[in-house]
Formats: sequence, structure tokens, C-alpha cells
Amino acid sequence: MAGKTETGTGPRSGWQAASVIGGSFSVIVLLAAVAYSLIVNVVDWVTVGWLAYPAADVAPFVVITGAILTIPIVIPTVLVSLKLAQS
Repeated sequence: MAGKTETGTGPRSGWQAASVIGGSFSVIVLLAAVAYSLIVNVVDWVTVGWLAYPAADVAPFVVITGAILTIPIVIPTVLVSLKLAQS
């Protein structure tokens, strides 16, 4: 038909891709930071406050918790990036 135009079928521009990836990364990092601070407070309260462990003995577990929480940052960002690259 003469009056029909196609919209949204072409590849996204670089700025659109960067803004979607940056926005999703920011939200995921914010949620992970909230989860990390919650876990740190719970681990501190249980181990140092309640069970009376020294803080120096608990510190490696806090670092390990932070390392594990990087997984939910990387995986969704990669999945969003791949989905965006395919469309």
C-alpha cells in the first residue's frame, strides 16, 4: 500500500543501544548494591553481634559475598546486550 510505512524494523542506532545497556546496567548495579549492603549487615549482625566472632575472621566471608553478587550484575547485562544486538 502506498501510505504504509515500516517503523522499528531497522537496526538500532549506537546511542539507543548504549542507553538501553547503560540503563539496565545501572538498575542491576543499584539492586546488587542494595542486596550487598543488606547481606553485609546481616552477616555482621549474626557473626559479630550475635555469635561474638572477631570482625577480622568474618571479613573474608563478606568479600566472598561481594564476589558472588557480581554474577547478577554481569549475566543480565550480557543478556540484555545480546537481545539488543539481535534486534
